Amino acid sequence: MKKFLTVLAFSSFVLNCYESVTAQTIDSIAELQNSRSLVDGKLYGYLHSSNPSVRSRAVVALANIQDSSSIQFLLPLLNDSNPAVCRSTAFALGQIGNSEAGSHLIERIQTESDSKCVQEIIDAIGKCGSNEHLKALIEMAPTFSREAQSSVACSIARFAIRKIKDSLATEYVASLVGRSESTHMAVYAMMRIGDSLSVKHHLPALLSAMNDHSPEIRMWTATLLGLVSDSIARAAVMTHAVDDPDWRVRVNCVRSLRNQRVEDASPVLISLMADKNEHVALTAFSVLNSDAGRYSSDNLVKNLQKILPDSVYYSWRERGEASVLLAKLLKEQSIPQLTRFLDGNSMFRSKIIAALGETKSVSAISVLQNELLNRDPRSVSAAVESYQNIVAGKDSAVQLEFCQKILPLLQRRDISILYSVAAAIEDTSIRTSIRFRCLPEFITAYQNLSTPGDVEVMVEFVNLFAGLKADAAIPLLQRSLRDHDRVVAKAAASALQGITGKNYDAEISSFPDTAKFYKLEDVALLKQYHSASLITSKGSIRIEFRPDAAPFTVLNFMLLVRKHFYDGLMFHRVVPNFVIQGGDPLGTGFGGPGYAIRTEVHPDALYSEGAVGMASAGKDTEGSQFFITHCSTPHLDGRYTVFGYTKDMGIVDKIQIGDTIVSVKLVE
Repeated sequence: MKKFLTVLAFSSFVLNCYESVTAQTIDSIAELQNSRSLVDGKLYGYLHSSNPSVRSRAVVALANIQDSSSIQFLLPLLNDSNPAVCRSTAFALGQIGNSEAGSHLIERIQTESDSKCVQEIIDAIGKCGSNEHLKALIEMAPTFSREAQSSVACSIARFAIRKIKDSLATEYVASLVGRSESTHMAVYAMMRIGDSLSVKHHLPALLSAMNDHSPEIRMWTATLLGLVSDSIARAAVMTHAVDDPDWRVRVNCVRSLRNQRVEDASPVLISLMADKNEHVALTAFSVLNSDAGRYSSDNLVKNLQKILPDSVYYSWRERGEASVLLAKLLKEQSIPQLTRFLDGNSMFRSKIIAALGETKSVSAISVLQNELLNRDPRSVSAAVESYQNIVAGKDSAVQLEFCQKILPLLQRRDISILYSVAAAIEDTSIRTSIRFRCLPEFITAYQNLSTPGDVEVMVEFVNLFAGLKADAAIPLLQRSLRDHDRVVAKAAASALQGITGKNYDAEISSFPDTAKFYKLEDVALLKQYHSASLITSKGSIRIEFRPDAAPFTVLNFMLLVRKHFYDGLMFHRVVPNFVIQGGDPLGTGFGGPGYAIRTEVHPDALYSEGAVGMASAGKDTEGSQFFITHCSTPHLDGRYTVFGYTKDMGIVDKIQIGDTIVSVKLVE
């Protein structure tokens, strides 16, 4: 096993964060955290240090390792005399996620006086507690301070994310709506719970919240209003969809109209296709595309036929969405119009190809077969998915021809293409007998895959083997139990259980093989630079680093910047009112630097607006892809690394798919 750290030499940097802590101690704790090993018990020894900073640092290390065997060593520190240690311990217990700790957290909260520690304990209960712990939390909630009651709402939201809900908890958060210090988290919790009866019961308060000064309160409330069929709520949502000053609120209002599924929203949605804010316009297209038949009209078709060729007013993204919607409405009749635009840029071309699949017409197959020969992986992947969309439910001959056409693509060794081919064959719309005929080629292709670069593709292949209950894949899957990547190993164990009926969890023996991406002298960069200027095609974004929370991630980003790794890459993923994502050299979402780094979580690094986090395919699979949040996203807390923050939201909000990173400069 490769060691992720030797002697870290983070000493000079870390001493600024942990005064009086020896360099050797900090190096040792960091090494133990990143080796993800508890075998020798050395990390547990630091929990008994006389220095509270050492204890706290060791606890955070255990929070990152997330091994349930650590619970017994952490529980005594809930009563630590130092509030920071107590807070870190609560955070660690929440991160480990074992309900065993829930009762201890409930008990401790009744005697804790430090407000920050109380809030962290409440949050941790939401991450690891059971239904009984939720009920206990609600019973004692009235005794908490007003500030802590907002934390209770956040904790209830975390319970709901884990599918643990309770009627008393729902009523509790609803009762907080309208209180200045609690409304923000109350509406967020209600949104996560998604109880339409509660929304209807508290509709007057929620309608009032739609006029709150906070955009986040308005946007989350808009989502809630989409859960009920009420004319007043619908009118409020439609008004804000058009007039709200914050585009994020408008985006959520448009999505809310989709949930309400009402025909009278059609004029609003059609008008918003031409909205000046592209996020809003694209969301309107998305809603119309989600249920095209409901909004079908001659007026809509005429608008789409005007939009498709208009590259002056509309972006390729909007025109691409228009093509998909037109295909859904006109079916085979739209094919001649669509094929006229196959000479557009790569990303627009892929949307046209996707639209051809939405026609569901065999008349489009010849065009798609030709696109399978394209050099551009994005076009090929789109053609595979579109072709599969057409043959779903068709006769055996058509499906067999489809499989024969796409199987040679397994030789392309492009990650995005391999993923698309595997996903297409995994789909149960293809007859099982035909899927089995493809199995030998997939077994051969799987043998050529490796981690960390092929994690997502390998998991997709494993899922295919599991779906087919393929005995022939058992030897491969058994070898994958020892894969360096635990995500792959766990997927293999699950697949083997599905095939054989035997539990293989105990046979997982994966050891992460995270490459050492830096040299000892590189560590000095953490003191030299405090931020980075991300120069994009839409403007400059200053990222202020958080090396105290994620030093290895910050260092990785710095080193990639110094190699000009990010120069010229595009933002390949943008979800309105969620994130913009870039850093993939392939531009497909599957690329990386060729190695993986550790996930780093910290109690003080939360996903507020402008948080800069690392994309991953699972714990400890981060590489080069990063994202920036449009708004607060509490459901990401403790799951994804936060390594910085930006205040340049005016530029972040302008970024769309296809926009580029011109260059990145480190700032001293």
